[in-house]
Parts: sequence; structure tokens; C-alpha cells
Amino acid sequence: MENKIIKILIILFVMIFHTPFANAVILTHPDNDCMTVDEDGIFFSGKIHKYEKVYIDGVPIIPAKSGAFSYSVPLKIGENIFAVQSKDWLGNKTTKKYVITRVSKERNKNTDTFIETEKSYYKTIRDNVVLRSTPLDMGMNRLGYLAKDTKVYIDGQFNEFSRIYLSEDNYGWAMTKDLEKIEETKYIPITLVSTDKVKTEKETTYIFTCTDNMTYSAIVNDNKLVLTIYNLDNQNEKYIQEFKFDKFPRYSILVQNSILYLTFKNNPLDKNNYSNKNVKIIIDPGHGGRELGAIGCLGHKEKTLNLEVALKLKKILEEHQYNVKLTRETDKYVSLNDRIKFAQDNDALIFISIHQNSVPISKNPLLNEGTVVFYFNPQSMELAQTLSKSVSQALLVNNQGATQASFAVIRPTEYIGVLAELIYLVNPNDVSIYKQKKFAHTSALAIYNGLSSYLHIEMNK
Repeated sequence: MENKIIKILIILFVMIFHTPFANAVILTHPDNDCMTVDEDGIFFSGKIHKYEKVYIDGVPIIPAKSGAFSYSVPLKIGENIFAVQSKDWLGNKTTKKYVITRVSKERNKNTDTFIETEKSYYKTIRDNVVLRSTPLDMGMNRLGYLAKDTKVYIDGQFNEFSRIYLSEDNYGWAMTKDLEKIEETKYIPITLVSTDKVKTEKETTYIFTCTDNMTYSAIVNDNKLVLTIYNLDNQNEKYIQEFKFDKFPRYSILVQNSILYLTFKNNPLDKNNYSNKNVKIIIDPGHGGRELGAIGCLGHKEKTLNLEVALKLKKILEEHQYNVKLTRETDKYVSLNDRIKFAQDNDALIFISIHQNSVPISKNPLLNEGTVVFYFNPQSMELAQTLSKSVSQALLVNNQGATQASFAVIRPTEYIGVLAELIYLVNPNDVSIYKQKKFAHTSALAIYNGLSSYLHIEMNK
């Protein structure tokens, strides 16, 4: 018996001291040990086993209780070499080298100076050319969308943009690559021939007929839409009409064959005869398939968490008789255009895109935590505010509030659309929350409660 015990102890000794080191730190970011970037910093994130100690260039890394960690470091121009060393409780060491090469950001080859040119006509060479208020490729400066073969009167360029004359002391901008010069040089205004209005059971359409395709802007301000048609042959060179919003304002604008159609969808919810069945909701689980989304410190994939929350939310909404559909119900890739089209084809009233947050590689994840909900159109702001509050309270995290941003799926005006970033996958403080089994249910219930509150408030205004 004694010999048997000795043999077992010997075997255990051999197993402990000769088993390869298995507790080495798992890094989820950077996802490559040899990278070239043009940022001034980078963060490391991953998981540390409870029986090991980890150092990055000799600096001890202190993980959260979950083992998750994030650590930010500055980068100098040129090659930056980082040694990630792990040591287990037996003193076994492993070291992995990361080579991050920082290059200078490409200098802007543009002049950053307005260059006046001979005034002449161009035409748009595709549909939906964005007319902007400033010569910047950003979302919040959109005025309208120009149809193909719309003539625009150009008097200068700034970097990759051309300046468009709209009326006296009033200009817009479009990307030069979307324009083609034509022979006409003399300014020839167009004529607004007629206006009309067609009302049906589901929508009301305002029709503006001109002698040619028009430049226009559609700006939402103070619960109303202001439509302006430019380059007209009247004294002010423009026509302005305001439209007051009803509850849940949804509209679309189409320019076709010199006619502008502005269509407002009627409110589908009757205050005196309200039914959840009339509330059409599209839930959009972000990413999917080959598009993983963000990767958390512990290896959680954003696409998976998004879908789990969306499926729970669908179940809760259906239990309360809401009319709800998902842009995807499995782990598959769905393009942004297909997500938008799905919502439009299903006449969505509400569109909620579900995501988990991350940060750019140069930012410190420890400085970013909690819930933020994005909106693009002003009419979606109240829903964003309500959801950010309900989700952050339910998850017991920081409420970053509602923020305006130009994400493709929330730009359409045919539905009330928001994009909810529930939590930061790369912040160790948030890890303990989203790794809980009830995270998906808690998040879904919070979104449901926020949505219900929003609908109640809007209906009773």
C-alpha cells in the first residue's frame, strides 16, 4: 500500500512539473503580433488566469475579478516592440513579442484652400448624390440627395468637393467624383410648374413638378420638416414649404423625371383604439456570419451576444402582442442595404439595431464604459434617450445617453431608428456584466421597457 501511494505521488509530481505551461495569458487584442498602424497608441486586452502574473514590458497587469484586462500604451514613430510575459505559480514563464510599427498619417494631398473656377454646369452621374452643407465627408451635414442627371452650377472646388450655387449667398457641396462637366456655362434657373397633394388611407404625398431635376434640402427642425427647392426662376431663387410632424413622423423623398415626391406615412396607432399588433418593430442584431463585430477581453464575439439579446427581445415583444421581425435569426451575414430594405419592405414603425461597443485602437478602454444609444434623425432622439436610460439602469452601468451619429441603418427616414450599444466588450469592468447568463434577458427586458415607455409617452402627447 505504501509503495502504491509513493507511485501516485511520483506521477503527480511529474504531471505538475513537466506539463507544458497551460495558463499563459490569452490576448484578444491586438489580433496580430505584427502590425502597422498610423495611430499614436494601442491597447492590449485579454484574459489572465488566476494563478498567473502578467507583465507588459515589465509593467504588472492587474486584471478584474473575471480575469479580464485592458492596458493602453503610447506608440512612437517607427518600430515598437512589446514583450508580454506570463509567469505561473510554479515559476514557469512564457514570453510573446509584439511588433507594432507606427507610420505617419498620410499627408492630405489636398490644398485645404477654396479654388475658384469658371462658373459652369455639371450633372450628377449617379442617383443619391449627397448634397452637403459643408465640404466634409461626414454624416451630420447632409441636406438632401440628388437624382442622376441633376444639373448643378459649380463655381469652385475645395479638396475633393465642388461648390454648388443654390441661391444668392447660399451654397451646397457635392463630391467632385460624382459629377461630370457639361457644355452649358450660362446660369439657367428651372421653373416650379405645379404643386399637388394626394392623400390615401396609409399616406399623404406632396408632388412638386419642375422643368428639370432639382436640387433641394429637407431639414428637420422643431418638430417640422422644411423642404427647400433651389435654383428657381422666381425672385428668391427658391421655394420653401414647412410640414408639421404628427406622432411617429416617417417620410420619404423621391426625385424622378423632374418631379419631387414627398410622402408622409400616416400614424398607424389610434390613441382611442390602440393595439400593440399595429406596432411594427424591426430588431436588427448587428454583424453576423463572417462579420464578427468586436471581440471581448474574454473572447466573447459581439455578433453572438447581439443575436442572443435580439432573440430574447423578440420573444418578449411577441408575448405582448407586438408585430416584430428580425433582420437575422441565425449566425449569417446580412448587408447594411439588405437590413434597411427589410425594414422598409416591412413598413417598420420602429427599428432597433443591437450592438456591443468597442473603442478605436488608440483609445483607452478603461475610460469608456456603459450604454450609449445612437440616432441620426432628430425624430428618433427621444427613443434613443429613453432606451439609453432604461438599459443602463437595468445593467447598472454608466448612462452615456443619446448621441447623434451617421450610421447607415439609422439614416433612413421611413422609420424611427436607433442603434443601441449596450455595453463595452473591451472594458474589464463591463465584462462581469455581459458574461452573466441573464445578460441577454436583462438587456432585452430593458429595451422592451424603454420602448413601451416611449410608445406610451408619444401616444399621450
